[in-house]
Amino acid sequence: MKTRAARAGYGLGLYIAQALVAAHRGHIDVDSTPAEGSAFTVYLPYAGDAPEESLDSQPTVPRGAGQRVMVVEDEEALLELTMDALRALGYEPVGFDSSMAALQAFRAEPQRFDLVLTDQTMPDLSGVDLAREIHRVRPELPVVLMSGYSGAQLTERARAAGVTALLRKPLVRRDIAEALGRALRRPQYSTSTGTLSPTADNRAG
Repeated sequence: MKTRAARAGYGLGLYIAQALVAAHRGHIDVDSTPAEGSAFTVYLPYAGDAPEESLDSQPTVPRGAGQRVMVVEDEEALLELTMDALRALGYEPVGFDSSMAALQAFRAEPQRFDLVLTDQTMPDLSGVDLAREIHRVRPELPVVLMSGYSGAQLTERARAAGVTALLRKPLVRRDIAEALGRALRRPQYSTSTGTLSPTADNRAG
């Protein structure tokens, strides 16, 4: 597996591989020797002959009711994974691999979407900037931000832009389900590790 320069093509890189393994409750060990190479060992739970557990058998997982979700992610593989997860949860995802294209589509039909799920780090407009522009038109629209980074600075910027929830990458389907369920119920800023209020601890981000 290799890393790549930004915008230098798409593929299953280290980050996406980690997200896939984490989603299946596994982990990756790396053994690397200079000038010799690297070995990646993937560990996944043994399922045996047990039937796959469906979302329908997990009543605690919030499900959508056909709400249309704008998904903005410039990594094509991650965009497809996220949209697949949303479909399985009962939402209708509409994907964009460009924040500018997403903003243009939103401005053309502001009432088309029930929620926006966007990555933070993207060319042109960041997720926070996109949220700010969207809220100039529809201040009440829930925006859920995804980011691989954390910290009080991002939390405060997201709050100032009207972001409803902040999710840490890599994501698992349950995190998405719970964040969207909360966001559609109330416009309160929260993270995947808890709810933030103006007086709350801002260590999560």
